[in-house]
Order: sequence, then structure tokens, then C-alpha cells
Amino acid sequence: MRKFKHFRKSVTVQCTKNKENYVETFLKEASTKARDGKTVYIRKEFHEKLIRIVQVIGEDKVSIYAYLDNLLVHHFEEFSDTIVEKFNEKYKPIF
Repeated sequence: MRKFKHFRKSVTVQCTKNKENYVETFLKEASTKARDGKTVYIRKEFHEKLIRIVQVIGEDKVSIYAYLDNLLVHHFEEFSDTIVEKFNEKYKPIF
């Protein structure tokens, strides 16, 4: 039973670190400004969730643009190898 309690404590610590990392990673200012970007349409319900996230968790200190920019930076860093692999499987040069 001790192992389980120790494991549970370690999971709790990890969850706390993940929550702190989430805010530090995603709810910070973007390196570019929204006016330098492009317009993208998203589902209404996603927009509503994004607004709530930046208002509540981000304490209205970060824009939706910055939050999405940080999410995409993380996504591309995390999955770049897979994206390149899948892209190369589908993309065949003409010659």
C-alpha cells in the first residue's frame, strides 16, 4: 500500500507541475502580433471556450491570438517528425 500512496503523491506533484507548465507554455504573449497574421475561421463553440480560457485561466492578460499561436507552436514542435513523415508519404514529386 505504501507504494501506491507514494505513486499517488508523485502523480499529484506531476499534475501540479503540468498545470503550472500549461499556463507558462500557452498563456503567455505571442512573439508576433495578430495584425501580422491571417484570418482563420473556427467553430463558434471553440471560440466561446477560447474566450473563457483566456479570460479565466489567463486572467485577461493574453489574447486569443496569443493563446492559439502558443498552442500551434507547441503542436508543431511536438508533432513535427510525424507531420513531415506523413507529408512525405503523400507528396510525390512529379519527376
